[in-house]
Amino acid sequence: MTEKNIRRFQTALLLITNPIRARIPSILSSVIPYVERNLYVIFQNPNIHLTTSSEKLFHDSDQQKQRIRPMLHAIYKQLTATKYPSVDILLHNIDSTIKSTNPLRLPRQCQVVFADCLASPGLYSYCRDHFCQLDQDFEIRTIDEKETKEDQSTDSSSISDNDLFNNKPTSQYNRGVLGGTFDRLHNGHKLLLTESALLCDEKIVVGITDGIMIQNKVLAEVLEPIADRMSNVRSFIDLIRPSIHVHCEPIEDPCGPSATMADLNCIIVSEETKLGAVQVNKERKENGLSQLPVHVVQTIPASDDNHDGDDKLSSTSLRREMLSILLKPPLKSAELNRPYIIGLTGGIGSGKSSIARRIEKLGAGIVDCDKLGHETYKVDTDVYKKLIETFGEEIINSIDRSIDRKVLGKKVFQSSDELKKLTDIVWPAILNLAQERTENLFKEGKNVIILDAAVLLEAKWTVAVNEIWIASIPPKEAIRRVMERDHISSDEAKRRLNAQMSNQERFPYANVLLCTYWAESVTQKQVEHAWHLLLKRINVSSV
Repeated sequence: MTEKNIRRFQTALLLITNPIRARIPSILSSVIPYVERNLYVIFQNPNIHLTTSSEKLFHDSDQQKQRIRPMLHAIYKQLTATKYPSVDILLHNIDSTIKSTNPLRLPRQCQVVFADCLASPGLYSYCRDHFCQLDQDFEIRTIDEKETKEDQSTDSSSISDNDLFNNKPTSQYNRGVLGGTFDRLHNGHKLLLTESALLCDEKIVVGITDGIMIQNKVLAEVLEPIADRMSNVRSFIDLIRPSIHVHCEPIEDPCGPSATMADLNCIIVSEETKLGAVQVNKERKENGLSQLPVHVVQTIPASDDNHDGDDKLSSTSLRREMLSILLKPPLKSAELNRPYIIGLTGGIGSGKSSIARRIEKLGAGIVDCDKLGHETYKVDTDVYKKLIETFGEEIINSIDRSIDRKVLGKKVFQSSDELKKLTDIVWPAILNLAQERTENLFKEGKNVIILDAAVLLEAKWTVAVNEIWIASIPPKEAIRRVMERDHISSDEAKRRLNAQMSNQERFPYANVLLCTYWAESVTQKQVEHAWHLLLKRINVSSV
C-alpha cells in the first residue's frame, strides 16, 4: 500500500495470522491510516501451513489465550493517542472454530480485509466464506512488512502470582469480577475488559462506580450517566465475546459485589488498583467466602500531551475535551450595536474571579456583581430603606447608620423565608447596577462584557446575558482552597460549599465550561481558547 493509492475505508477487518508482539507497531501503522470508523481485529490463520511457526498456534483454548493475551496490550498500547478508528479485538473463536460452516458475523459491514500474510489465490475466498458482513465487493489488502521474529519466551508475560493465564486450565477462572468508572470507554478500558473476557469463559461481574465514589473526580459533572456507562460495558463485551454473561451494577463502595457474591472465582484489577483486591479478599473472609485469585492487567501509559497528572490513559483527558468549547447554542444571539454579555459563575473556590481577570486582560469589560452587592446597601438608597422597613431598625449600625450585615445575617440565615425576603430586595437592585455598568463599558468600547456573579443562576440574572460560562472544581479541591484562603476549618468550608449549588446542578446551564484544577498555564490556555472561539462565533475580530 502506498500513499498515492490511498483509499480510506469506514470499517475494516484486520486478520492477524501470526501473533508476534513485535509485529504489532508495523501492522497497525500500515492499517490505521486507511480506516476512519471501526477496525475489528481477529487472530485467525486461514492456512496453518502458511508459516511453520504458526502450525500449532490455534488449537486448544488455553494455548490460544496464552498467545493472544500479550497481543492485547501491544495493540492498545500502540493506540494511546488514537481516538479514531475504534479498534475492537474479537474473541469469538475462543468459543468455537470459525469455518465455512460456522462463519463469524462481523459487528458491522466491512469494506476491506487487511491480512498480515502473503497474498494467495485462496485468501479472498477464505474471507468470503468465513466472515459474514463483508461488502459484496470487499477488498483484500496484504500488509507489506518484513518478517519479524521474536523469541517466544518474550512474547508471553513473565510468570507471576498475578498472571492467571499462566495457571492452567484457565477454565478454573471462568467467573470474574472487576470494577471501574468506565466513563467514555477508551482503549485502557477496552484492554481491561478484553483481557477479562479472554480469561473468563462464563460470566463477568462489573461494578461501576457512582454516587460518593465519583463526586471528587475532575469534571464529575460531565461524567456519562450511570445507565449509559453500564450499557456501554455490556455492549462492548457482547461485541467482542457474546457467549459471556455480563452483570453490571452501580457501586458506592470500593468492594461492591466482589465481597458478597459466592460464585466468583477470580478478581481482575489494573496495576493501579491491586491494593483494592486485598481489601476485597479481606471482606470476603469476614463474610465467610473463598479468597479470590487476583489477575493484574497492565495499564496503558498516558500520551505525551497529557496534563492530568496521570501516568496512564485516563477518562479525565476525554472529559477535558468539553472545556472551552460551545456546549450548546447561546441564550441570545449577538446583536448589532449591542454588547455581548457573558454571565460567569461558579462555586466557592472554583477560580471564577481569576478566570474573569484573565478574560479582562484579553480585552473584555468586567462587571463584578459581588462588589455591586455592597453598593446596594449604602445609606439612603432604595435598598437601604427597604431593608430597614422589612427587617427593622435594629439592623442599623448606631455609629454610621450603615446596615450592620452581621445583625442582618443572623436574621436571615436561620430562615429560608427571611433569606428570600432579603434576596428579593437586593438581587434586582444588583442587576440594575450591573446593567448600568455594562452600558458604560460598552460606551467605552468594550464589545464583550463579563458579569462575574456567584449567584448568577440563583438570582435568575441569566435573562440579561447571551451566554453562561461556568467555572468548575472538584469539591475536595474547593474545600482545600477555601480552608487555605480563609483560614477556616474543614467543617466550615464544607458547610459553605454545601450551601451553594453543586457542580452537577450548575452544569446543565453551561454554554461554556472551564476548570482551574490544573496549573495556571493550563487555565490560561483554556481561557484563551474559549475567548478566540467566542470572537469567531460572534464575528468580532478585536475588542
